[in-house]
Amino acid sequence: MEEMIVDSLKINAMGQRVMILKQKTGSLYLAIWIAAAEADAIAIRMQKVDVPRPLTHDLFCNVIEKFDGQINKIIIDNLDTGTFFAKIIISIKGKEIELDSRPSDAMVIALKLGIPIMCVSKVIEKAGFQKSNLDIDKSNEINEDLDDQNDAYSPMGEKERKSLSVFESFIDSLDLDE
Repeated sequence: MEEMIVDSLKINAMGQRVMILKQKTGSLYLAIWIAAAEADAIAIRMQKVDVPRPLTHDLFCNVIEKFDGQINKIIIDNLDTGTFFAKIIISIKGKEIELDSRPSDAMVIALKLGIPIMCVSKVIEKAGFQKSNLDIDKSNEINEDLDDQNDAYSPMGEKERKSLSVFESFIDSLDLDE
């Protein structure tokens, strides 16, 4: 399991949003498509904006706290047919509880509380990518070389790779240096 950080939020010309996570001590990234409301909530937390009234994620955290619980960490634990899955790990009265969550909701909570965002290795192996491999300013010749390198090693089967191709084409259009 590896710790991740929220690197950035991106939006394309069609208004689709993607959250970019980066390994805290590595060079791989994950791209997770998210809805507009969750992107807004993540942006609020990333920019440390004070809100006058509790948002839904604040309410969740407040309820856990009122029941003498503590949210310990977030785990991205699965990727199935292009959908990421996460868990929120909570301790209440000495008992650890795992709650299913969308990764986007879990990220808002992690950013609010400053808790670790963890990702299981198999998810990083399946969907992780190198930022340098997405540099669209490189010539076609260099990009073809990178494609050859990517084809040489792929932990995904052909079916999984095809199901993620829509993500890859969107990621290819991003400028991750912003």
